Amino acid sequence: MHSLQKQFHDFIHSNHLVANSEKILLAVSGGLDSMVMADLFLRGGYDIEIAHCNFGLRGEESHRDEAFVLEWADQNSVNCYVKSFDLKDGSIQLEARNTRYQWFSELLLEHELDKIATAHHLNDSLETVLINLTRGTGIRGASGIPLRNGQIIRPLLCASKQELYNYAMDVGLEWREDSSNRKKDYDRNLIRHEVIPELEKLNPSLLSTFLHTSERLNFASDVLLQKVQEIKNRYLQREENRWVLSLHWIANASDEVILSEILSDYGVNYTTAKEVFRARGKSGKKFEVGGWLITMDREAIYIDQKMSPKSEELTIKGTGKYHLGKGKFSIEERCKEDAVFTSENVAFFDADLLKFPLKIRLWKDGDKFRPMGMKGSKKISDFLIDKKIPVSKKKEVLVMESNNTIAWVIGYRISDRFKISSQTEKVIKISLS
Repeated sequence: MHSLQKQFHDFIHSNHLVANSEKILLAVSGGLDSMVMADLFLRGGYDIEIAHCNFGLRGEESHRDEAFVLEWADQNSVNCYVKSFDLKDGSIQLEARNTRYQWFSELLLEHELDKIATAHHLNDSLETVLINLTRGTGIRGASGIPLRNGQIIRPLLCASKQELYNYAMDVGLEWREDSSNRKKDYDRNLIRHEVIPELEKLNPSLLSTFLHTSERLNFASDVLLQKVQEIKNRYLQREENRWVLSLHWIANASDEVILSEILSDYGVNYTTAKEVFRARGKSGKKFEVGGWLITMDREAIYIDQKMSPKSEELTIKGTGKYHLGKGKFSIEERCKEDAVFTSENVAFFDADLLKFPLKIRLWKDGDKFRPMGMKGSKKISDFLIDKKIPVSKKKEVLVMESNNTIAWVIGYRISDRFKISSQTEKVIKISLS
């Protein structure tokens, strides 16, 4: 067994990343990192399927990447899902990340897979830390890329880029080179090609040192977050339309860090959190942050959601184009074969199950729906918590109703009651722009 194969196997088991019965979806681009990950999973006897995103950003080169991944999957009898994306204007990197993870999540539900594995390695984690440090960060940002995040696992964080390269050469593994990785247009590539080589001159064992430091910081982060959760459970209470945080737990200056973590759920940055901490006892002092108003009292902090003009409800009587605030909704009847999910703001429904008129409105407490892939209903408030939607953004989430039943939490998930099935003949496509 190759040394990296054993290292990979031990890392997965010591960190409980994959259970024996679990099926793993691998995110495979065709590059060195993801091809090594795919090969290690394959040789390790894990139950895997792979997914490849074609963003078309490098023209014919992108299409050759897709063909390469499909050929590898065919040769190794591995199921492969491929999807092409048409990215819009704006932050291409951010949009690419969001759309691919949305698609991966859909694949997990549709094909009853358990986890998504990405090929982030030790060098990626170090680069992330250096970027975070230059911009300002807390303990979590200084800990590197997390080993797991919900259903996402990163089993290559035990290995360096050089170790992946050595493995590929030793076993004769082929991969595709991404020409954009050689450019220095992005902060990450600047750090990768110029900053880290200089740091390695100071410490040739930089990556090994970083691995041990990252492990210690992650343990420290876990301890901090556990303490934060204990404080929230005991001292943070909901009273009608506001949150009340008792300050009786604060004993010394270091508790400022815990307060900043609690307030970060409401969009408060560390600088403002320090001001709030120093304002303890100044009854009546206020801080406005995003959609929240923080009011100081002698023994507590009151966190109120700022009132905004009531959003009008939108009634959709049939196909066509509609407006709600700054949003534009397009409703079309399409053939089943046209149901291609291109982003989280596009949804397809069985036309026979969706009944007009439809209503679009802000969600409210008590709303429930049946998320696609689930048998039972779920409160939308719980669904948004599971999706880790920031508190400041929750109030903006819209839902779409059909015959008084929620058919879509817009931008996140459709209801299982209205999904396309093998019996579907016509579909309704609804797009938000």
